[in-house]
Amino acid sequence: MHRSGAVWTCTTWAMGLAHSIQVPLGFSALFFAVIATCEWRRMPICGRIYLGVATAFAIGAITHPAMSINDVLQHSRDGVTYLVAMARVAALTAVLVSVTTFLRGLNAR
Repeated sequence: MHRSGAVWTCTTWAMGLAHSIQVPLGFSALFFAVIATCEWRRMPICGRIYLGVATAFAIGAITHPAMSINDVLQHSRDGVTYLVAMARVAALTAVLVSVTTFLRGLNAR
């Protein structure tokens, strides 16, 4: 029980830190486009997910310029809000899979 409490505390702290950083959607789109090119050969599925996330964030950046992910989610209620929200979940999932696979590969060496 104690261990799950520590994991929950670390997770909520990390999510709070992620929510406090205000990065415009355009920079997020560029970041995930670069990550997609890096991961394309090593993990093609994650590379394609990153490309989709970059596309969704680029659409959000065009629709809501100079807004961060949190700004879009809190201050607008159009279809792009749902697109950005789903892209954020997909990005988190793909990052977790990429990091886990990378660390597993390091451990296997």
